[in-house]
Amino acid sequence: MRPAKLWAVPASLIVILICGCDARREVEAIKPERETIRESFGEPAKTRLDKTYRVSMPISGRIDRVEFEPGDTVKKGQTLAAFDRAPLEHAVAEAEASVAELKANIKVKEDNRLEEHLRVEAEASLQAFLEALKAADAQVEAEKVQSDYAQIERRRTEELARDDTVSRSSLDDARMRAMTALSNLREQEFMRAALRALLVAVRLGPQAVSDYLSKKALEREVLAHQLAQAQARLARARHDLALARIESPIDGVVLERYELGDRTLSAGHELLLLGDLSQLEVVADVLTQDALRLERGSEVSLQPAADREPLAGRVKRIEPAGFTKLSSLGVEQQRVNVIVRFVEPPKNLGVGYRLEARFFVRAKEDALVVPRYSVMQAPDRSFYVMKVENGRLKKQTVQVGLRNDLKLEIEEGLSQEDTIVSAPDATMQTGDKVAVP
Repeated sequence: MRPAKLWAVPASLIVILICGCDARREVEAIKPERETIRESFGEPAKTRLDKTYRVSMPISGRIDRVEFEPGDTVKKGQTLAAFDRAPLEHAVAEAEASVAELKANIKVKEDNRLEEHLRVEAEASLQAFLEALKAADAQVEAEKVQSDYAQIERRRTEELARDDTVSRSSLDDARMRAMTALSNLREQEFMRAALRALLVAVRLGPQAVSDYLSKKALEREVLAHQLAQAQARLARARHDLALARIESPIDGVVLERYELGDRTLSAGHELLLLGDLSQLEVVADVLTQDALRLERGSEVSLQPAADREPLAGRVKRIEPAGFTKLSSLGVEQQRVNVIVRFVEPPKNLGVGYRLEARFFVRAKEDALVVPRYSVMQAPDRSFYVMKVENGRLKKQTVQVGLRNDLKLEIEEGLSQEDTIVSAPDATMQTGDKVAVP
């Protein structure tokens, strides 16, 4: 009985070994196909505007309420907020009045015709004044003689009147003649004094006039300086008045509103952010080694959402300066911004929207293509596939050409008739038995 038990155990093991030796690993296999392959790579991107326009207070002042909200359309030249212009218009009017007054004063100071006439008259009439003064002296002497004689006649008539020798009317006539003669004397003396005073001024002559003209010239210089200051104030007031309008610089939309208004604000205070959505573009930061494969005009597919058709784009510009960025795994990468323009203006896209950008580099027709996950990379960085021959695996080295995220071109190592494992793994070795469903 004991030998029978020993035989039963080895028999079961033998059956298991026989079955295990014939076990085949079931794999999914495919054949390379000939088709057009487009080499591409993808990167996340977002929309932006190449130019935005910040509308701010041009000068300090009061504005009415800002009624525009984000999304509202605006036209070039459209008033975005009403500016209180009354104080500025008043400042312009005051400055204009000041300039006009100073110009009039300067014009008066520049008119030297009277002074020049006095100069000529002073030089030409000096002798005439001397002759007139001599005549005045003679006239005074004559009037003095007449006055003295009239006074004598008055006293004589008064003495006779006391004796009732002459009538009362004769006395009054004598007194009247005395008073008239004295008055004529005083008048001639006054005229002589006036002539003497004027003669003093005339004798000063050209020097007096020159001194006066110098004084007027100095006054003109002061007025000219004041006029320049007033004109500068006028120019500033007019400039401020011209700036006192808040208008849209473009045809576009309101992107952001920073201020509600209806209050006094300082110069430079931001009110609105405007942009033209027809100028929408896309920016993506791309690995510098990938950017080297791009050029201006390279085709780009832009996917705004999973349920939307991709939008066509073209590379507009590759910025000249790169930058360092940490990947999600913390690896430093050198990247550069690539700007993409839309072939046609997109609908329902705004600024800052996220997109998936696929950049197409090269394309090849009638290429031998396999799925990307069918090819593995060896430690020496060579590529290989697991080829199926007569139910066994064979590690086949291949030369890879164009590639994208889904497929690779096989330049050498395979033919269209070959069968390979669709999704090999690192445990597969040459000689392994496999079964293809």
